[in-house]
Amino acid sequence: MSQIRTDVKHSAYTAGGAGVMSSRVQREGVFEAIKRGDAFATETHPAIQREEIVLGIDKFKLWYGTAQALWDVSMKIPRGKVTSLIGPSGCGKSTLLRCVNRMNDLIDSVRVDGEMTLNGDPIYGAEVDVIELRKRIGMVFQKPNPFPMSIFENVVYPLRIDGERNRGVLEEVCERSLRGAGLWEEAKDRLDQSALAMSGGQQQRLCIARAIAAEPEVLLLDEPCSALDPIATGRIEELIDELKGSYSILIVTHNMQQASRTSDFTAFMYLGRLVEYGPTEQIFLQPRLKETEDYVTGRFG
Repeated sequence: MSQIRTDVKHSAYTAGGAGVMSSRVQREGVFEAIKRGDAFATETHPAIQREEIVLGIDKFKLWYGTAQALWDVSMKIPRGKVTSLIGPSGCGKSTLLRCVNRMNDLIDSVRVDGEMTLNGDPIYGAEVDVIELRKRIGMVFQKPNPFPMSIFENVVYPLRIDGERNRGVLEEVCERSLRGAGLWEEAKDRLDQSALAMSGGQQQRLCIARAIAAEPEVLLLDEPCSALDPIATGRIEELIDELKGSYSILIVTHNMQQASRTSDFTAFMYLGRLVEYGPTEQIFLQPRLKETEDYVTGRFG
C-alpha cells in the first residue's frame, strides 16, 4: 500500500456517526468523556460490515486486579487483510492483542468479560484448549526472540511440538516458511547454523517464518519493527504486504507512517477504549472524529 499523507485538511467530526453520541460528549469531546468514564459509541465505518470476518470482538473488557484496562471493545477483524491498532502508549493496544491468544492468562490478577471468536469458535471459555487455540494464532513480538538452536529447528519448532517427525515434511515446511518470510535465499545454505548469529532484521523475519510454519488463521504482530533499523523495517513492511491475503494480520504500531503504509484497516484506541475504526485511508484522510484527526496528524499524543 502506498503511503497515505497524514496532513489531514478536513475535519469530519460532524459527519457520519457523530450523531450517535450524547450531546455532552459532542460538546466536550471524546477524550474528556473517556476520562470521566462516560459511555460512548465507537465510530465504526460501514466498510467494515462488508468484509468477511475472521476475528470477532464483542464488548470485551479486561481488568488488572481492580484497575480496568479495556472497556467494551467491539470490533471485527477482516479476513486476509492487515488491521493496525494505533494510539498513545498505555492505551491498551498490546493488551488487546495479547488477549486474542490468551497470553494475559499468564497474569494472575487478570480478569476479562465479553466475547472473542476465531472463525466463529469462542476464544474464552472453560471448554477452550488454550494450547490448541495458540496453534491457530501466530504471534511475533517487539524484539526478535529466536530460540538458541539452528535456523532449521527454529522454523519447524511448531511442528516438532505437535509430534511431526517426518524429515521430508519438516524440510518442506521449513523452505515454504522461509520463502514466505523472504528469508530463504539468505538462510538456505546455513540452516544448521545458530539462529542467534543472524542480524536483528533476519531474526525477526525468522520469527515470522516460525509463526507461519503452522499456517495460523491469524497472525499477531506486536510492534515488530520497534527494535529494527530503517532498512530492516522496510523489509518487514514489504513482507507484511506479501503475507496479507494468505494471512489475516493484526498489528500494533506506534508509527503512523507504518500504519498508513501497511494496513487496510486502522483502529484508534485511547485509554482502553476503541475510539474510531475504519479503512486506513479514511482514518488518515477523512476521519469522522476530530480526536482521531488530532492524533494521526500529530497534534495530540
